[in-house]
Parts: sequence; structure tokens; C-alpha cells
Amino acid sequence: MEGPSVLLTPLTPPPLHLVVRFGLTGLTTTLVYFFLTNAFVLLLGMPPAVASVCAYLLSIGISYLLQSRFTFRVNSDSVDQVVRFVVTSLAGLAASWCGVAFTVVVLEWPYLIGTLLVCALVPAINFFVFRGWVFAMREARNSKVAAGEQ
Repeated sequence: MEGPSVLLTPLTPPPLHLVVRFGLTGLTTTLVYFFLTNAFVLLLGMPPAVASVCAYLLSIGISYLLQSRFTFRVNSDSVDQVVRFVVTSLAGLAASWCGVAFTVVVLEWPYLIGTLLVCALVPAINFFVFRGWVFAMREARNSKVAAGEQ
């Protein structure tokens, strides 16, 4: 997936390439989730909660492919890597649910505050977990990816 990365070179400094690729992947996956959820509800007549879960589960697979190939430039898969990705994704889902529930039920704050916190914290945490655990690579390759060179 060299195509979109070529556009990053003149637009951002190399150390930010990895972060930009991560953001583009997240945005793409979010749009796919949104499209699938609505398609399941409007075209298949699924209840919204069921449609959301189905779309989220399908989005995990799409996110894995984009994060591994485009963002972190990992060209091979291992069962361990896929499991780490799924665990991280499901932990993010649980953290999202708990974060919003905590802000609304315990703190009695408006749901929007919890949602905004989740939107900021979960992707930030996922970035570091993906980089340091899910897609951990050999040291030489890590430094290239961290610098945005690859």
C-alpha cells in the first residue's frame, strides 16, 4: 500500500507518517463500521444493537488488515498477532462502554463528556499497544517504522 503513503512525504514530516497512517486507518474503519451498521439496519432489518455488534466485529477484520499492512507495514500474519489485535480491539470496546457508563451513571455527567474522553483515549492507547505489543517487530524495523520511513 505504497500509494497513499507517497502523499504523506510532502505533507508531513517523517516522524508523523506512522501517526497519520494510523489516523487514516481509524477513519476508514470507522466509516466502514458506520456504513455496515446502517446497511444492516436499513437493508436487512436488523435491530440497531445487533447491527452495531455485527458491524463492529466485521470492522475488526478490516481494521486488522489496514493496520497491519498500511500502518505498521507487517507483511506476514501470525495467530499470536491476530489474537493480540482482537484482544486489544475488544478491550477498547469494553473500555468505551465502561468509560461512558462510568461518566453517566457514577459521575452523573452528560454522556457527551464520556464519549469525547473515549474518542480521545482509546485510539491513543491503541496506537501505543499496537506499536509496542500487537505489531512488535525486530528492533531495526521498529526504528524505521517509528520514524515514519516505512
